[in-house]
Amino acid sequence: MAVTLIATVGGASSNSYSTVAEAETYHDTRLHNDAWNTGSSADKTIALIWSTRLLDEWVDWNGSKVELMENQALRWPRYSVTDRDGEDFDSNIIPQFLKDATAELAKDLLAEDVTADADTKGFSEMKIDVLSFKIDKGDRDATTVISDTVKTMVEPYGVIRSRAGSGVVELMRA
Repeated sequence: MAVTLIATVGGASSNSYSTVAEAETYHDTRLHNDAWNTGSSADKTIALIWSTRLLDEWVDWNGSKVELMENQALRWPRYSVTDRDGEDFDSNIIPQFLKDATAELAKDLLAEDVTADADTKGFSEMKIDVLSFKIDKGDRDATTVISDTVKTMVEPYGVIRSRAGSGVVELMRA
C-alpha cells in the first residue's frame, strides 16, 4: 500500500513538515547525502513522515500549538516562537528550519535505523577477561540518536527530551 505524504500547514491529516520536493531542494545544497540520493521516492516519503513523527515526539517545542483547523494533526505551526533574530514566526507557516530538520533527519533514517534498540540492550555491565564495560541503557535516547546537525537546527526552538542515563560508556581494566 502506498503511503501518502500530507504537508498541509495546520491540516487535520498532515503527517509531514516537509514535502519530498522541499527535502530534495534542501539535499541539493548538501554534501554526504548518499542515503537520500539513492533512496526510492516511496522510502523518502516514509522517512519524511517518520522524521516528522520523531521530531514531534522527541522535542518539547517552545510556544503553543495553533489550531488553524479543528484538529491540527502536528505540533506546528505554533504561536509565540521567535527566530534567532527575535522575530516571531508567522503562525500560519512551517518555518524553514523545521522543513530542513525534517529532511536532515529523514536522510539519517534512510541511512540506518537510528531508533533501533542498541545491541547492548538489557546489559548493564559486561566483563571479558580483564576488561569490564559498563553499558549506558540510555544510549538510544533522543538526545543521542538525533545528529548534531538536527540538534543545532531545532534546539533554539525547543528542548530535546532525554530519558534517564548518563550518556557515558565506561571502559575499565580489572
